[in-house]
Amino acid sequence: MIKFGIVGLGRIGKVHLLNVQRFCDNAQIVAACPVHSEHLDFLQTQGVTEHFDSFDEMLELADIDAVIIASPTAFHFEHIVKAARAKKHIFCEKPIDLNFEKVNEIVSIVETSGIKFMLGFNRRFDPHVMQLKASVKAGKAGAARVLKISSRDPAPPPVEFVKHSGGLFLDMSIHDFDMSRYLVGSEVKEVIAHGAVFGDLPLQDYDDIDTAVITLIFENGCMVQIDNSRYNSYGYDQRIEYFGEKGSISTQNLKENEVLIADKDGYHTARAKHFFIERYEESYRNIMIDFVNHLDRGSSPTVTANDGLKALKIALAVKQSFKEKRAVQL
Repeated sequence: MIKFGIVGLGRIGKVHLLNVQRFCDNAQIVAACPVHSEHLDFLQTQGVTEHFDSFDEMLELADIDAVIIASPTAFHFEHIVKAARAKKHIFCEKPIDLNFEKVNEIVSIVETSGIKFMLGFNRRFDPHVMQLKASVKAGKAGAARVLKISSRDPAPPPVEFVKHSGGLFLDMSIHDFDMSRYLVGSEVKEVIAHGAVFGDLPLQDYDDIDTAVITLIFENGCMVQIDNSRYNSYGYDQRIEYFGEKGSISTQNLKENEVLIADKDGYHTARAKHFFIERYEESYRNIMIDFVNHLDRGSSPTVTANDGLKALKIALAVKQSFKEKRAVQL
């Protein structure tokens, strides 16, 4: 039995905790921090018996093999360093950090520590994306020519989150940068980005935007077009099209239900699923199962710290392109 400690009991932390307790037969979360009074009932129902005020206390006193880092981004670097020194395997929510030098340091620390580290780019583990990737690997569409990704949120996050998020490119688009590398199977050599503020939230006051169109040019020649928006009236929009020499492979939005109503006004279906927790419920489950299985086998995790570094490198270049209104070479 692989014993976990978890730091961070917010929305994502609770998702990871529930997935381990419910779906990982060979693992269990036994310790949590920081634990406040509002967490006690939830932890008791999930069988988490060791409670700590701080991450340091949990590392020192808890009998654990690995940690799940679901704390706010500002604490990820510190928590990773401490867990690596304590020789605990690590699952960390994205991003590792917003600073390139710090993430580069984490890559080195992980490589020299001998621990297993996995970064939470969960969308790779969505069943529809996994099937798309398998079709790409099987050559169903041939060599990549164009990849199109639409990723649109139903509403922007609170301003307090925006202030510390790193902006749309580093917080939201970074999932699409990782997805692009994953599906294209090459590295980015050039980026260009355009963006604007269309909504009522004054994101420009925080060096941010709510809408963007991004082009990535890969070393193998594939061109990737990404469109992002933080305002979408019909729900959470997540679509991918891989276009190659032999054809195309695509995924469409998942709806709240599959009921189709036809009447005199036309055909009507349900809205897209509301947001990422609902849309990527299975992917969050699958990525945690995958990490636990790697720990059980002693094999290298699927998504590495280096994947996080490369996605951040793209994000920073895209941000530079937007600010300087020019193409940027990587």
